[in-house]
Amino acid sequence: MSNQNDRPANDSKLTTVFSERLVPLYDGQPGLRGKIQVDIREPSTSELAASRVLPGRGDGSRSAPDPSTPNTPHSSSTLDFVVSDETLDRYNEVIVASGWKLDNYVRNPVFQNSHQYGDIIYTIGRALITEVRTVADRKVLFQRVEFATEANPIAKIAYNLYKGRFLNAVSVGFIPMQWENGGPGHLWQRRYTEQELLEVSAVGIPANPNALALGLKAGALSKQQIRDLAALLHYALRPRKPFEPQRRVTAKYLRLLKLAACVRELLKRI
Repeated sequence: MSNQNDRPANDSKLTTVFSERLVPLYDGQPGLRGKIQVDIREPSTSELAASRVLPGRGDGSRSAPDPSTPNTPHSSSTLDFVVSDETLDRYNEVIVASGWKLDNYVRNPVFQNSHQYGDIIYTIGRALITEVRTVADRKVLFQRVEFATEANPIAKIAYNLYKGRFLNAVSVGFIPMQWENGGPGHLWQRRYTEQELLEVSAVGIPANPNALALGLKAGALSKQQIRDLAALLHYALRPRKPFEPQRRVTAKYLRLLKLAACVRELLKRI
């Protein structure tokens, strides 16, 4: 028989149970991050037009249309993500889709690159809709994400890699609220029945050089997109001028250096 837990986010027992895995989320609260598989499809023109209403409130309901928004479809660089598997990657844990609490996320529904914050280059899109839906008689977490392809070269690459199915997962940042531990005979170690969503992020865009190379070979990415990404990284990593704040060597900075090295290697081969 499993053990039921119900912990508020600031409960010390949350720290005890997840001490080795807790990370500070974007707002400073401690939480968990993990990768989940998604089914990806392109929404139809009529579905995009329907997205003119304000984002879903997280309970399946919708806000009224915004009269200040022009009656035009959203950008064509839009994809639907449906969580196809409730299994949390690596940890033999399950996240129950009906347990997602989405109110805080939909207030600022940004779609980030690899959970990185603090610079606009890390924001690659926004969620037009985030809600729990019923599909084929079961609950799923659904998102319609509009990628900022006209503003950010990383977003353009992310969109094409997801559209081409070279990537099929996203990473979520959440705070466990209720869970149960698996006992003998269970296929899972822990099952989250209620959790607050705070972050949704693309996975490894484009730090995975294999995905970049495959996308380029298959035609999902263009040489110019790779060059645009290189130019963006060159600017982000440029030496600081005397009047600019000096850069600290942080984990984010080291990830950008690694990414820049991957892109340079790829440019040598094209």
